[in-house]
Amino acid sequence: MKALLKDPLILALILGIGVVYLAISFHYLSRNSQLAAKLEKVLIATFIIVIIGETGATMFPLPKFHPRLLALTITTPPTIAAQIATYIIFVLLLSSRLRHTLKDFIQVIVTVLVREPFLFTLLLLVSLSAFWSDTPGITFRGSLVILETAFIAFYTGKQYSWQELYNLLRWLSLVVLILSLYYALLVPSKGVLDIGWGGIVGHKNHFSFFMALTAVIWMIHAFYYPKQRRFSLVVIILALFALNQGNSGASKVITVALIGLWFYLGFVKKLKPQWAFVSVIIFLIITIVITILLTENLEFIVVDTLNKDLTLTGRTDFWPLIIDKINERPLLGYGISGFWQPWRGLENPAADVIVAKTEFAPPHSHNGFLDLATELGWLGLSIMSLSFLTNLAKAVVYLGKAKMPAAGMPILLLSYTLMTNFTESGLLGVTSIFFWYVVVAVRTSIDLDEKAIKSAEKSQELARLQSRYYY
Repeated sequence: MKALLKDPLILALILGIGVVYLAISFHYLSRNSQLAAKLEKVLIATFIIVIIGETGATMFPLPKFHPRLLALTITTPPTIAAQIATYIIFVLLLSSRLRHTLKDFIQVIVTVLVREPFLFTLLLLVSLSAFWSDTPGITFRGSLVILETAFIAFYTGKQYSWQELYNLLRWLSLVVLILSLYYALLVPSKGVLDIGWGGIVGHKNHFSFFMALTAVIWMIHAFYYPKQRRFSLVVIILALFALNQGNSGASKVITVALIGLWFYLGFVKKLKPQWAFVSVIIFLIITIVITILLTENLEFIVVDTLNKDLTLTGRTDFWPLIIDKINERPLLGYGISGFWQPWRGLENPAADVIVAKTEFAPPHSHNGFLDLATELGWLGLSIMSLSFLTNLAKAVVYLGKAKMPAAGMPILLLSYTLMTNFTESGLLGVTSIFFWYVVVAVRTSIDLDEKAIKSAEKSQELARLQSRYYY
């Protein structure tokens, strides 16, 4: 194949055919806004799958389109060029739609900035972190891909209602489940890791976490849409089976916690906003404490009930070491991608983070909050905490104003973010967890702002008029 591409005539022919197909696709999409809208949803869902979990999808060719490749020094120029070209092509194909959907973009930015200033402050720190990094080039590239992820998430949260986002998450979770079952059962060399299923996700814990969310999402669907209950039950059973094969005790606890949270929201929805907020905070604190106890300390429960060994306790051995390293640069940290740098040898800031009794050198903190603190310091972690509380407050207010199941989605996603980042990473970065966090921040800000709601309705009306005009 590479030899064929080196032939100038064949390469020119392939490029010519590509240009023709691109022109034809652009013509049809510019005249059919409904088709363009469907393509946009497919591309967004694909992007979320590409960055799923903390490591991203492993199914070829999805890793080739992971934005993280743009930040790696080992990525070849052709790969970078191909990825950038792919993004440009998709933007061109959707340009007729984007001309309408981006008209109110500045207004939405102002709305979110007013209602959630901490997220923008955090992204500002991300943008500037190259100035205090020991490897500014690496940090700068890492910052750019995080901002890229945030931008796509911002657009997604702006453009789609919670009902649409709920449907998007539900169907993409089904796609991930089906593909993971295929690879785990039929191609185990790729879908099964040494210690459990990984599916199309690069790590068993993140795979199991997403299967927990999948089971809960489809359980909610079975509850509110009885006509599709049988199909939903099949999906739930398959998701729970896959979750169990992932051998992650924490994911089982998270599943129970999220189910309990959903039914608890039925009670919270009836309370006044201030009491509802306090109730949700109390529930999350209790849930997190129980989760930590079950997955870290209780040998009988962890080994006999959850069928898991006590390797999780190793985290508590190196967490104090990481905190000591953060305290060496307490205010701003080491910059994006500036702490875990094993290729630097003794100059690696994390070189001293080694568990003495096992000589284990962790590749990351196994805790999203600590990883954020290593990159942006205690200041960055504080800003993220304030951002989370702000979004949780907005989510509680939205819970009281909207109808279920859409009304409960913001709190569900925020709780999932919180629970999964106590034992794994992914809070800040090119991850689906960070993607959905930004979506929640943007969508709840819009839903609680009357001007933004009217602007969104106007944008949707323009899209409908465009469709009528072309027909």
